[in-house]
Amino acid sequence: MDGTLRRTGSRIFRNFMKLVGGRFFGGLLALGATLITARSLGVESFGTLVLVHAYVMLVRGIVNLKPFEAIVRFGAPLLDRGDFSSLCQLLRTTFVIDLCTAVAGTVGALLGIELMLLFGGWGDQTAEIARWYGLVLLACGYGTASGLLRVCDKFGAISLALVIGNTVRFIGAAAISVWGEISVAAFAAVWAGSLILRFLCLQLFGWRTALKTIPASDLRGGISFREVSRRHPGIWHFVHIVYWNSTLDLVPKSVGTLAAGALLGAEQAGLFRIAREFANVISKPALLIRQAVYPDLARLQDRRDSAFGRIVVAVVLVLSLPAIALTLLTVFFGEWALSTFVGSDFAPAATVLSWLALSAAIEVTAAPLRPAAYALGRARAALFLQIMAVAGYCYLFVQLTPMFGLIGLGLATLALWSTVLAGMTYLVTTALRAQGPA
Repeated sequence: MDGTLRRTGSRIFRNFMKLVGGRFFGGLLALGATLITARSLGVESFGTLVLVHAYVMLVRGIVNLKPFEAIVRFGAPLLDRGDFSSLCQLLRTTFVIDLCTAVAGTVGALLGIELMLLFGGWGDQTAEIARWYGLVLLACGYGTASGLLRVCDKFGAISLALVIGNTVRFIGAAAISVWGEISVAAFAAVWAGSLILRFLCLQLFGWRTALKTIPASDLRGGISFREVSRRHPGIWHFVHIVYWNSTLDLVPKSVGTLAAGALLGAEQAGLFRIAREFANVISKPALLIRQAVYPDLARLQDRRDSAFGRIVVAVVLVLSLPAIALTLLTVFFGEWALSTFVGSDFAPAATVLSWLALSAAIEVTAAPLRPAAYALGRARAALFLQIMAVAGYCYLFVQLTPMFGLIGLGLATLALWSTVLAGMTYLVTTALRAQGPA
């Protein structure tokens, strides 16, 4: 048991560090590109760009069925057992889902833009930028490739794709700010191009891994949703639950930015986005640890290994301490950082930054608990908890934002992640007790 704990902990740490390495450099590049863009455009024009970006990312999240979650949950044990035939059938089926959702997302985004233009939500210039920015969604069908990289422990490739995309964004933004014509359209083109390149790199790395890992004879074959359902009972229910969980995650992110723009204007949306970029330095590990820990938790639960609970506790403790330290730095030096790196026009974002930073620390602490709940078969309960937390967020957002402005957004976000942390802790602990000793 101790050997399993050490091996699993070592693999989780190794995969996490691969993701952190890429996310650290990629995140610095993305943050640098965002700061250059904001400083070059000013608060209002930057707000317009982030509204377009948030809209496209919202549509992407709505149509994204997260097939990589199903590949990790059901595919990791297949890979471990060498059942390449079943694994390939799963991959072929989820790839069809990827293609369909990419096309549906693009069409849906373009229709939504026309509706907002029709009802006066956006002006002609904003809508024109959004139309071609929405074409990014055609490249978003990388879920299957990403899932295969995860089950094959190729987390370094995921990080490399991020670094490549964000390098292009940083270089492009810097070039425009020095030599180019400063405009929302120019920076939007750079942002969109960097996203497309990142998504295409994930496809390339994922399918190259498939060719190296899986026998060529197993890669060929047909597609049958019925056969996948037979071989993997509960898979579509799991996909359904994960989809709604991930969609609800968009509310404090993309929806928060769009709502800030709708209630407070593009300028306040720009301030909110900058504050969220700084807070993301704390919250980024949340997504990374969910990605790194989930394959191993799925394997441990498949074997009913008693190391499961200790792995979860250890990861929670390791993540929470640095998050708290970074939160304190943000609270005391946030206004200075905003004024220094973005400009004095963005200094008012410091007030909401403190609340978002505290929320990010709580989000990181709760991060390992969702994949633990999935692995323990509590995906439905996790979804119900997420619905309740988001409903509370929306209520507080509507009530507090008119009174307190951006601070209301920060308070609503804090309430959301506090609820998630408390609820997920309860779900995982009760599930482990019910399961009993291995």
